[in-house]
Amino acid sequence: MQVGTVLISIQSLVLLIVSLSLVHINQKKVSLAVNLSVISVIIGSVLTLLTLALGIDNVFVFSKSLYLNNSGLWLAFAAEIATLIVILGSKEHIRNWSSYQSFLSLSLLLLLGTIYLALAANILIIITGWALASAASYAISMISKDIKSVEGGLKYLIMGIVSSSIMLFGFAFYVPGIDTFNLVDPSPVINSFVLIGISLLSIAFMFKIGNFPFHAWLPDVYSENDRIVIAMISSVGKIIGVASLLKVIEFLTLNNLDKMLLLSIFSLVAIASMFFGNFVAFSRRRITSILAYSSIAQMGFVMIGFAMIGTPLESIAIAGIVIQVIAYSIAQSGLFLLANYVERVMGSVELSSLNGLSANRWLAFSSSILFLSLLGIPPLAGFWGKVFLFESSIYYPWLLVLGVINSAISAGYYLIVVREMFRQGDFEFKKSDEIDGIYLATILTIVIGLLSPIIFFTIV
Repeated sequence: MQVGTVLISIQSLVLLIVSLSLVHINQKKVSLAVNLSVISVIIGSVLTLLTLALGIDNVFVFSKSLYLNNSGLWLAFAAEIATLIVILGSKEHIRNWSSYQSFLSLSLLLLLGTIYLALAANILIIITGWALASAASYAISMISKDIKSVEGGLKYLIMGIVSSSIMLFGFAFYVPGIDTFNLVDPSPVINSFVLIGISLLSIAFMFKIGNFPFHAWLPDVYSENDRIVIAMISSVGKIIGVASLLKVIEFLTLNNLDKMLLLSIFSLVAIASMFFGNFVAFSRRRITSILAYSSIAQMGFVMIGFAMIGTPLESIAIAGIVIQVIAYSIAQSGLFLLANYVERVMGSVELSSLNGLSANRWLAFSSSILFLSLLGIPPLAGFWGKVFLFESSIYYPWLLVLGVINSAISAGYYLIVVREMFRQGDFEFKKSDEIDGIYLATILTIVIGLLSPIIFFTIV
């Protein structure tokens, strides 16, 4: 048996067994449930890093159902660390939930489905992984059971039904076009069926990612739902769409006309997402709304990488996508923990509620680091993601320039949030597990930033 098969099997079994056992834990044993969840995610993360360290790359496992390559493994790792941050920071918040065991169990199932999507080598794995991850995320979105969360969760569910329907319709064209269920080695003949399939699949996955103009569900869901829930959905949930889209188009052999078509579509989506997300975020005065619209802009940067697939710098583009997603998922999970902490302490997520946060220097420093990573300040993880995405678009200077301009524009609202933390105010500090999650996200942002060149060379 291959080493890769053993490692992914152990990881899958650990997550599955723990997720099933969590629902049987006594309601009062919150610490036990959280600790079990954290340990299972750490085991999964270690096994993923061990797979990378052993140089297991471009290897099929499970009868060619999964394909272990470095870009997929790093996306799986991004989902694992984002899940770890959220679970670690959720303990105090979920303590009084009657269904906290279900939240933890569903979070692990969401992670498991996302890992399989990141490593999928077969269209059937994409469909089943999508079903598992999506169903878990829909259930999570309504799990706190308050009215706003249910309303937001229903919007998220409706979006999911639409995107899933479009995805299945897309595969109905895509599979006959490539004449196989194998994603990694499809037929090199690109015909009208494949192009229609790719178009429909791209729309379906961009609904999940939240790109403009498929973003209508996102602001309300991010603003209305429970902050801990959105910390999970806005980080791991994005990886579902990114990993699926990457798997569908990464291994196709494209002619020049196909390349230009994909370049045009993804470039337009990238530009529209960056400008729309950035400009609307400027007008927002609530932390959650700023994070919602900035996430649209952040995914616009990721679309630059997708536009470059099929070009001579495709490998750099894929590395940029992966590192940008890692940076985004870490920062987003940590910042929604911050929003939850601020709302619990101050009763509001208005920017003014951050005033006085600098009295706790480490918390203000950590929160600032996460915002600066999204902005793209060196040497943080977000800086390297944007650098590699911009580098991949060097042959298309108009797209590169627009990307750089939008990166600069985002400073207008990220720095405003940071400024509010250092204004005088009467912030009432309370001991909370959210702070631990924020600290972990900050440490990972710095460490990943320092290691990003190494991650880059493992992919290219």
